[in-house]
Amino acid sequence: MRSESKRVNYLAEFSASLADLGTFLPLVLGVLVVTSLDPVGVLFGFGVFALVTGWVYRRPIPVQPMKAVAAMGIAGLLTADSLIATSVVMGCVLLLFSRSDVLSRIRRYLPNSVMHGLKASLAVSLVLASEARLDWEWIQVVVLLSGLIALQWTPVKPLSALILIVIGVSLWAPPEALFIKIDPSFPALVWPSIAAFASALGDATLPQLILTVTNALILTAVIAQSYFPEDAPRITEQRLARTSGWANLLLAPFGALPMCHGAGGLVAHHALGGRSGWTIGFFGLLCLILGLGFGQGTVPLLAAIPGSVVVMLVLYAAWQIADPKSMVALKPSCYAVIVTMVVVSWVWGLLPAIATGWGLEALRTRRLAPSGTAN
Repeated sequence: MRSESKRVNYLAEFSASLADLGTFLPLVLGVLVVTSLDPVGVLFGFGVFALVTGWVYRRPIPVQPMKAVAAMGIAGLLTADSLIATSVVMGCVLLLFSRSDVLSRIRRYLPNSVMHGLKASLAVSLVLASEARLDWEWIQVVVLLSGLIALQWTPVKPLSALILIVIGVSLWAPPEALFIKIDPSFPALVWPSIAAFASALGDATLPQLILTVTNALILTAVIAQSYFPEDAPRITEQRLARTSGWANLLLAPFGALPMCHGAGGLVAHHALGGRSGWTIGFFGLLCLILGLGFGQGTVPLLAAIPGSVVVMLVLYAAWQIADPKSMVALKPSCYAVIVTMVVVSWVWGLLPAIATGWGLEALRTRRLAPSGTAN
């Protein structure tokens, strides 16, 4: 990691590095359980990508599994071979995008109402996905979430995520699952078959690409530039596409899951104290230690983390992503677009919500245009 202009609180950065487990654990564990992907290669991929991301951006730009592709793998629609092929295909497409102005043009035509609707819909989708894939208890979640919120007004705020995760694991994780043998392992080199590439192109690439462009590239850049305006020239959609593209293309042969950046992870890391590249760097080191040091034993270890701990992190991050305070400044007519997008995302998913939002915004601005009140 390159040196920061301000002094780094390494303990706080480590605590914040765990804030995005709510996205990471359900998707990665689900894929590893359902498919034959090697956990060593998956964790190696995340570890290397995270370390490079922390070094390049020097901010808590997250590293996440591609959500649509991971969901297809969990549903049994994509094999391990097809997932790796999707990494290669998405890597090539993202590198092409990084060399064009397509992303900038899309961003210019993304109105505030749709942007806020996208944030709120993303928050809802994160909560629903985690709730459906995890075993958790309401009482445990309420206790943990209350503790996390309370700690935000104390001197230990930077360590709040770490404190609550330790408490949750200590109280509810099976003790025997936390002790695993050291098993030094290295990822095996793999390459997808022609059939796997056909499956990736036909089934996975387009749905994931739409989600990646809006959430992992454009929305991540918008939020990063609002958090760190002095770094706006460095954290752009094109650059995020470039780092994601090279990561997927180069790490796929090691068995890596399709990966990207993500707005939700950025908000989660920042909300719990992440300010530098060390946040994601610590996450990367943890992935490498687990994958290379414990091999196959990492799956039961990760599965032992109580679902209530993960749901607690998801709920806190979802509130931060939705950012209800900023919605107050919007025009009342924008709320119909936002609420409709949230409902559509709840019933049909995030992609239909984005399409619906664009359509409603076009109707809204057309109706308001004669009076001169449109955005």
